Amino acid sequence: MAIKPRYKRRMAWTMVGIAAGAVVAVIFVPPAITLNYMKPQLIEAIKSQTGISPEINGNVKFSLLGRATIVAHDIVVPFGNIHSAMFSVPWFSVFNPANAKLDGPVSIYGGKFKIDNLNAFDFNTKITLYNSTVEFLSHDYNIVRGELMDGKFNGIVRTAQHKYDITFENDEFTVRNQNNKLEIVGQLFSDGSASGQISIETDNINRWFEFQEPKIYEPVNLSMDFMWDGGTGFDFQNIVANNVTGNIKLYPDGRRDIQLASSDIDFDFSFLARPGKFLHNTKVNIDFYGNLKFDDQEFNHIKIAAVGTEDKLQIGSIIADDVAITGGTIDADGAHDIMVTMPLYNKSTSCLFSGTPNTWQCATYTHGSLSGTLNVNGDEFNITAKSNIKMPDINTVHEYALRFGTHGTVDFEFNDAAGTLTINGDKNRPEFRFAKNKDLDWLGVKFPFLPKSMQDATGNFKWESGAVVFQPHDATWQMAIQNNFFYIYGKNFKTWFPGIDLQMLRDGIYTVSGEYKNNITSDLTISVANHVFTGSAVGNAITLKTDVLNLDSFLSPKYLARYEELSFLTSHPLTVPFDLGIEVSLSADQLIYDDNEYNNFVYSLKPATQTFSITDNAHGNILATITRNGTDYAIELQLNKFETHGKLLRDTMPLNISDTYVTGDIKMKTSGHIAHDIEYNLDGDIDLTFTGGYIDGIGTDGFYSSAENITILNAEYALSDALNAGTSRLKTLHIIGHYQNGNFDSTEPLTISLPHVDGTGALKIENGQMSANFYLVLRGTAPEPAPIDLTLNTNGERTYSLSEIMQNFDPSYMRQFVKNHDKF
Repeated sequence: MAIKPRYKRRMAWTMVGIAAGAVVAVIFVPPAITLNYMKPQLIEAIKSQTGISPEINGNVKFSLLGRATIVAHDIVVPFGNIHSAMFSVPWFSVFNPANAKLDGPVSIYGGKFKIDNLNAFDFNTKITLYNSTVEFLSHDYNIVRGELMDGKFNGIVRTAQHKYDITFENDEFTVRNQNNKLEIVGQLFSDGSASGQISIETDNINRWFEFQEPKIYEPVNLSMDFMWDGGTGFDFQNIVANNVTGNIKLYPDGRRDIQLASSDIDFDFSFLARPGKFLHNTKVNIDFYGNLKFDDQEFNHIKIAAVGTEDKLQIGSIIADDVAITGGTIDADGAHDIMVTMPLYNKSTSCLFSGTPNTWQCATYTHGSLSGTLNVNGDEFNITAKSNIKMPDINTVHEYALRFGTHGTVDFEFNDAAGTLTINGDKNRPEFRFAKNKDLDWLGVKFPFLPKSMQDATGNFKWESGAVVFQPHDATWQMAIQNNFFYIYGKNFKTWFPGIDLQMLRDGIYTVSGEYKNNITSDLTISVANHVFTGSAVGNAITLKTDVLNLDSFLSPKYLARYEELSFLTSHPLTVPFDLGIEVSLSADQLIYDDNEYNNFVYSLKPATQTFSITDNAHGNILATITRNGTDYAIELQLNKFETHGKLLRDTMPLNISDTYVTGDIKMKTSGHIAHDIEYNLDGDIDLTFTGGYIDGIGTDGFYSSAENITILNAEYALSDALNAGTSRLKTLHIIGHYQNGNFDSTEPLTISLPHVDGTGALKIENGQMSANFYLVLRGTAPEPAPIDLTLNTNGERTYSLSEIMQNFDPSYMRQFVKNHDKF
């Protein structure tokens, strides 16, 4: 007979009807008894008690062990089949199953069922399901174990991806997955629909809700209300997923309506450039703020209103920060006739866009006063640009074009120049149809070390054999450029530093060449004053090296001859480099100055510091540092056995040192603008030791060399000659003092050592006049020689007393002393 509607609804819930229909059981407790002949009675009993008409294709067996257990195999019901079903009845009812009452639960094993709704169920016998499968809405659900009774269900259900704990009672249900903190709480209505709330925490939201795009990589904490029509229609409202809120409606016919918003989210919209299933039959309204991306562009705000069909996306409007997109479509072949407007480089820009991210075009575009067309294929671009304004510099055109690829052409026409710019990476080759009254900035050539006067000079360009040659109208220099290589020829290198006083230097022609790229100049070669410097430059910082640096060939003899006069009119040569506006690191294997040679010279120029050093095993070492703060300067010298040539002081000084080695420190400060002020304001401390060389003004060497001829009668005259004049070899002289404005005063007792002579004293130079006082011991004049007090007065006179030394002067002892002490 036909199944009553109310029973048909019952069987629809996850195996409830199935379990009630499988009222056949067998237990294999030997000996087992086959009851196949009783199949009709069992089928009739099931039909009368549940309204379900089963077919039993397998054996029906039972055993008696306390009570009768019946097992039936291969059972077919209207909505599926059962591998086996087992239940118990009182043993006296075994042969009268039509009137038997179930004794205990009914167990279903290996059931496979298909249902099309989730109507309520109501069985007063416990139904236990094991390893049974239910197909619902094209998805398989495996019931690992479940119990049905009196309208209640408790069980564990597994899908291909997840496992759930499900409870159902009085049309209210709960679904949980503890691993992902999933909880679905809702109510099932009589028409098969349902509503409720969903909450879940998962790190794979794509897998849970079975969608491929957009790809969500971060963990999601989701909650929302839902309404389900019992089929394929869903209405999700009050969605809260991390920082996203909104509503999503899925229609039974496959259409979708998505409304999402967020005030702070990291999200990649690049998938919209390749329409897929996400956009099929979908109306999208998205309004996101945060860290947003579309292909290789980043945005803070994206708002989208669009409608997707099976094969394309119809754009209503898209706002991405200050970019506005209206009209047009996007399909599998790319975008078609989309109008894009945006500010670009502070200029209003529009483009009628078509294509894909790799191959696209602007059929027309405007950019400020520019208009034209733009075509991009991968990394290659072809651009036309027309404007009635003056042409910008080549570098600007180059930079603009590189935003569209790595290589291509720009065909341009401006009111002062026209031609084609061929670009390949950071290289460009302009071919002009005309160019007039231009400067290097116009060509896009910028060298940080090139002075502004040369960079801004107006002149003419010509193109020869792939190179562009520029010559300013004054014809004082010329520059050739080919790719990244440049060559400059000039008539006077001083023109590189206009406005700077370089009178101390000779005039001279020069050449500069190198390879310039990314603000770096490599293979830099500078030829000037018969010198060749090689190196590199980064911005304004230049590193140079040469074999021999001959300062004498740079310094102007006229300037040196008139220095006393010009010092009141010019800057000091040591302060001029601070005004050059460059940084320099210079090294030379050999330095020549005043015809003297030194090895291993290193010079460094920074905005506020100059450093000089010589490291010469043969001639000693020197490190000099000059630091500037406005017009104030600090000067420090460190010397170590540094060789000097000639006299250290003016010839008019009563004492002088020549051809000596100097070790010690000099610390000075000064201030001023002109050379005279810099020297006049020098103020600081000196601590120097002079080793070797000669001292003029003391002639003790002559005194000792005449020892064989000195007697008690002429000794006083010989001593007087030695103390008044002469030249002696210097062993050491250590002097500490203070220097100020050309004056010097020793602040600690000086020590002096000459052959056979030791002494201490003091020295002062004031207003160009020297005064000094020495306490000298002339060893060998007696076994215990008396000291001599020698005073040098500013008027040139010398005072001393020989009475004490003459009291015990011993000529013969002196002659023997000199013979025994012939070493220095």
